[in-house]
Amino acid sequence: MILLAIFIGMLAGTPFFWRHLKEERQRRQWAWQLRQSLQGMVHALRIGVGFTQALEYIAKESAEPLGSQWRWLLQSVQVGKSLSESLDDLAQRVPLKEMRWFVAAVQITQSSGGSMADVLETLSTTLQEQQTLREKIGALTAQGKASGILIGAMPFFILGALYVIAPEMVIPMFTSWLGQSMLAVVLLMVTMGGFVIKKIVTIPVD
Repeated sequence: MILLAIFIGMLAGTPFFWRHLKEERQRRQWAWQLRQSLQGMVHALRIGVGFTQALEYIAKESAEPLGSQWRWLLQSVQVGKSLSESLDDLAQRVPLKEMRWFVAAVQITQSSGGSMADVLETLSTTLQEQQTLREKIGALTAQGKASGILIGAMPFFILGALYVIAPEMVIPMFTSWLGQSMLAVVLLMVTMGGFVIKKIVTIPVD
């Protein structure tokens, strides 16, 4: 019963785990496309077009999912909504803090004056440097992550080896209350150790 309860609990947590992974992949895709869009916008502004024309350029060139958001922003402005309000709505539609930085940069530049191209180029460079730093940290902590996975999997490898070599020693761990309690403690300690290792090797860049 103990192992069944643990198994059910793990199954219940699986959808949340996969949703987190999906959201993280989507966030990375959003961030990469935003950096590409900023570079295209800076290029368009450098050749002398206005901000709206730069939006039209990136709306045509950007892939999904960000491309549809740029087109939505452009359409919102074209139907008469102010650019500032449309940008605020865009920041709500795109779940990305980098987009909020972009919105704030555009709004401040438009209200105070200055070179939009310079501001967006600085933002694009900052985001690229941030991503480069994130990749370097990922490479430096890869060994720690691999060690954590190996350490977490080791008890189960040993259990499987013992089941092959001496099954009479392992079977009671699944059939008796005491054995199941021991396995539950092992699973709990492995899970706690995994969270601790993840906390150690996760270095925030933002």
